[in-house]
Amino acid sequence: MIPQLYVGPGARAAALAQAASDLGASPAGHPDAWWGIAEAGELGIDRIRELILWARYGPVRAARKVAVIGPAERLTREAANALLKLLEEMPPHLGVILFGEALDRVLPTVRSRCALGWCPGALAQIQAALRTAGYTEEEIAFVASLLGDRVEEAAAFLAERRDPLREWQEAEAVAKDLPLTGLVAQFASYAADPLLRRAFGRHLIQALARAAADEVLSAADQLAKDGKGTVAAFLGELARFLAVEASTAWPTLLPDVLLSWARKASLSRGELDDNANPRLLAEVVVLWPRRS
Repeated sequence: MIPQLYVGPGARAAALAQAASDLGASPAGHPDAWWGIAEAGELGIDRIRELILWARYGPVRAARKVAVIGPAERLTREAANALLKLLEEMPPHLGVILFGEALDRVLPTVRSRCALGWCPGALAQIQAALRTAGYTEEEIAFVASLLGDRVEEAAAFLAERRDPLREWQEAEAVAKDLPLTGLVAQFASYAADPLLRRAFGRHLIQALARAAADEVLSAADQLAKDGKGTVAAFLGELARFLAVEASTAWPTLLPDVLLSWARKASLSRGELDDNANPRLLAEVVVLWPRRS
């Protein structure tokens, strides 16, 4: 398989979407997906050595393993040289996808070994894919608003034609009558589905705000039992809710409190990657405004 290098404003989103397509599922938490993504700083040789070791063995669940690396221009020269050896002698069970912010800053030796793809912004990619799949303009606008820049999650609507507006209405009708324990169960069941996760997530967040502290702790425990992926999905929905809906839903909370809480939820997702205890992390984030 020829390594892919995506560049342009939507390059990262396109790389994640390609990974989802190759794996046949969301790459988040997938046993056959490897991430070498630098949010800040450089991508050093230690990370590429990790990739080389990981790439030796065949896939566990998917047809092939997939590695996502970027931004490609942040590879140190030593890391790039180590990666070149892998790109030149790739095992047949491995796919490598790179993304870059600017093609002229990616080392020529890396560029020359990859198939290049220019990527417009994430919104344009999502809209084009949904339009090709036969969705109406109203449905496209709705789904795009759910996904934001997460192009990889568009796979949930492309495998087969769905009725997103009807699904949303039905989920909302179910969610409004569920107790807290039921909302947690539904959220955990649909944590990988962007539409149903959003529908049950927003009701779960509002129910947690009304619940007693012991009920909140029980809900955090219930979320954590389903794994780090469910807790990460919840923290993502909480951060979005606090940034977009909370000022209307909770008008008595001061804007700086909402902003601080949203920042805490967002940063906590990174703490999960550093092996923080999912249950304790969920407890701290949900109870944060009561303790601050």
